[in-house]
Amino acid sequence: MSDLVDDDPDLCLVAGHAIPRGAEGRTALLLARIGTVLTDLADERLAAAGLDGREYSILAILATDGPGSQQDLATLLGRAPGVIVAKVDGLEERGLVVRTRDPGDRRRSRVTLTPAGAKALTAADEVAEQTVREVLGGLDAAQRRQLDELIAVGVGLRPAA
Repeated sequence: MSDLVDDDPDLCLVAGHAIPRGAEGRTALLLARIGTVLTDLADERLAAAGLDGREYSILAILATDGPGSQQDLATLLGRAPGVIVAKVDGLEERGLVVRTRDPGDRRRSRVTLTPAGAKALTAADEVAEQTVREVLGGLDAAQRRQLDELIAVGVGLRPAA
């Protein structure tokens, strides 16, 4: 670790990552730090399943949202289309997705999940869930469900109850 962590046994550690006390009461900073910890751990652990975080996101979006084109996929990921094309290339080479031409517009490529991609997504979901349980280990199952619901409502995925 670092001298800071070694010298302060009371420092808050989450899965071996320091959480600064300055984040407490500052939701944006706390969420950003937890997001960084989750991303770091997930990328490390997803590598064993042959994926990285962005590839996991692509598979999850394809399974759930089924975007109509690579451009739509890039929009849903909030990334430049060129970045997504490179990732889709790699997923396609491994047989996890397949590209087809859009019958309504031959200039557009549609990307769909293959059965192997669905299987990889299931494995990645298990890795991600275990990582979240580790990082948010201070919450019980009911609190986790409540947190999931609050975040979904807060970002507009679900209406408020």
